[in-house]
Amino acid sequence: MRRPRRAAAAYLTGIAPILMLALVQSGVVGVQAALAPGFPASRIKLDPAAQVVNISTAGGPGVAALSATVVTFGGAPLQNVSVTFSVLYGPDTDLKPLTATTDKTGKAGFRYTSSGSPGTDVVQATFLDANEIHRSNRPDVTWLSGPPVTAIASPAAITLSPSCFQPATAAAATSDVINPVLVRPPAPLRLRSSGVQTLQPSASPATPKYTINVDGVNFNPFSSVLISFDVGPGGTPESFQTRTDGFGHFNADITPTQRLEGLHVIRADDFKQREAQATYTIPCFQPSLALDPPTGPPGFVPFIVGTGFPANGQVVVLRWTPGLPIPGLPTKLMTDGNGAFRLPVLVMYHDILGPRQLQAIVPNPYGPNAGAAVEAEAPFLVTLGRAQPSEFVYRR
Repeated sequence: MRRPRRAAAAYLTGIAPILMLALVQSGVVGVQAALAPGFPASRIKLDPAAQVVNISTAGGPGVAALSATVVTFGGAPLQNVSVTFSVLYGPDTDLKPLTATTDKTGKAGFRYTSSGSPGTDVVQATFLDANEIHRSNRPDVTWLSGPPVTAIASPAAITLSPSCFQPATAAAATSDVINPVLVRPPAPLRLRSSGVQTLQPSASPATPKYTINVDGVNFNPFSSVLISFDVGPGGTPESFQTRTDGFGHFNADITPTQRLEGLHVIRADDFKQREAQATYTIPCFQPSLALDPPTGPPGFVPFIVGTGFPANGQVVVLRWTPGLPIPGLPTKLMTDGNGAFRLPVLVMYHDILGPRQLQAIVPNPYGPNAGAAVEAEAPFLVTLGRAQPSEFVYRR
């Protein structure tokens, strides 16, 4: 059986790059999938992207309400899909995961109350199918214990450079992983003790501290200014001092310690009725990567669907991990204005069946002080045919 398969592989080696070149010339490459702009390639989206809720109200405890939408690659809603909702970071990480089933519009609703502590929860929804665990975007839910503290109204203003940070660990939070029932140790994957795959991001490692340039204008001349980082609800403030010049301007670098994902407020105050604030975001991007379809035989050509990457950015890495090249790719693959891309990819020809990971990396456009490159991975299951065998288990 190996010789005919290798012969077929050798044949496909010649025609697959030609097929992909034809698809490139026909305009397929770079055309976004039928998913709506901004919809994750993982095909599950959690809305709204951000909301502010009071911990308690006159009518009782405040309630955060979110809705998960699950669709096909064509954008059609998926009904009767079990969706799990959880809090990844923030004061409510002890919340027990919630589950709901999508209706005929592909939506599943979730509601939860705060544990009583102010701060920002980073939440995510997932669903499991026969092939993989699909992960949604990660919205922010900010809980307030009272009126939010805002800067005094004044002509003062500050700008941040960069205005965000991309941790290397963000790749693990945003990437889909293979269904754990399809993998049993020993298998050539990185596993937790539970047997579920865990990503080890290969993008550039994050620096130990953030380096943020704060530029302030319209403060009082020749005045001391206190710059405070993470002064939002539930934050852990750190302060830095600087001084304005004769025109009420200052420019200073601050290096606060790392924080978890979410929104972090930076405020500058000269204590002479001039204050201003801006928001620092972690992470900069929430990319999503998927294969359509996610299963196929050796030599098969599915489509890569990428969303949420930097707009008009070059995909500098696109490969099967670890480090296996993909023949026939365009020499310069760019994302579109929405940070999305779509193109065919050749599955490896060898005759070993089982799960594979596809990796895409785009440089961070906010510069070296914005952390790691923007990375996501997606699983593919190499099978004997397009249909996935029931209870398939990879063995060597």
